[in-house]
This record gives sequence, structure tokens and C-alpha cells, in this order.
Amino acid sequence: MRLIGIIFLISLACFGCVKRLSKDPVPKLEFIDFTSSKSNGIDNGSMVLAYEDGDGDIFRDETSTLPNLIMKFYYYNTGLKKFTGFFDQNISDTFNIAKIIVQPGDGFKGKPIKGEIYIPMNEFRPADSIKIFKYVIFAVDEAGNNSNIITTPQFTVNY
Repeated sequence: MRLIGIIFLISLACFGCVKRLSKDPVPKLEFIDFTSSKSNGIDNGSMVLAYEDGDGDIFRDETSTLPNLIMKFYYYNTGLKKFTGFFDQNISDTFNIAKIIVQPGDGFKGKPIKGEIYIPMNEFRPADSIKIFKYVIFAVDEAGNNSNIITTPQFTVNY
């Protein structure tokens, strides 16, 4: 009987600490990692974000052409001594990277999900002269809910 009580307490301790997935339909993002390199004169990078979505509609279908992850680029302006947007004169907006994050399988919609998103980022900065930069990122789910806005740490490249 004592053994059963000990097993019960251990089970309670193990499973009592498991956090339940959120049922909130507004997706949440968290920055995990960014790596970069340069080969043959081309910038290559990858970013990893954690996500949680209470109704599982953070991803787009494979046929979608509408981006659901927006990454706004900011670089460190040494003259102003602060981060500023890199403005494209043709569109009068800061340099943005828009990605379509596709649903990795079937059966997620309507269910709470949590995981990591790997984002390949070729040409992750608009000019080689920019050495210090960061991103401000948010996602838009199928229902039009905007996620929280995250700001990455600053990154420095020396190539």
C-alpha cells in the first residue's frame, strides 16, 4: 500500500507540472535563435521561432499566396546611434521580409498547437554594409488575429 502511495505521489509530481496548451485563438511567438553565414557572396541565414496557437490556424494552406509572418528589418545607424528602418524609396516603407508559413500536416485547425518554426532567410539584410541589425516580427493567423510582436536581440555580422 505504501508503494502505491509513493507511485501516486511521483505520478502527481510528474504530470502536475505539465503545462496545458493555451486555448487562446491569438497566436504567440517567441524568438529562439538566428544563425548566418556568407558563401559565394550571398548571405544565408536561418531563424527559429517558438509558437503557440489555441485554435491551430497560425499556418497557411499549401496553395496560399498570402504571407502570414512579417519580419520588419532595422539596422544600427552609427550616425544617429540608434536602430532605424531601412527605407525603400520605391515603396516608402522599411525593408520587410514576408513569409508564408505552411501547415506541416493535417488536423491542426481547431486544436491547440505548440512548436517551433524554422525560417530559411537568404538575403537577410538589404546591404552588405549593414553589420548590426534586428527584426520586429509578428504573425497573422487564418482568422486575421495578429500575434504578439517580438523584437529579436541585435545581431552582428563581420563579413
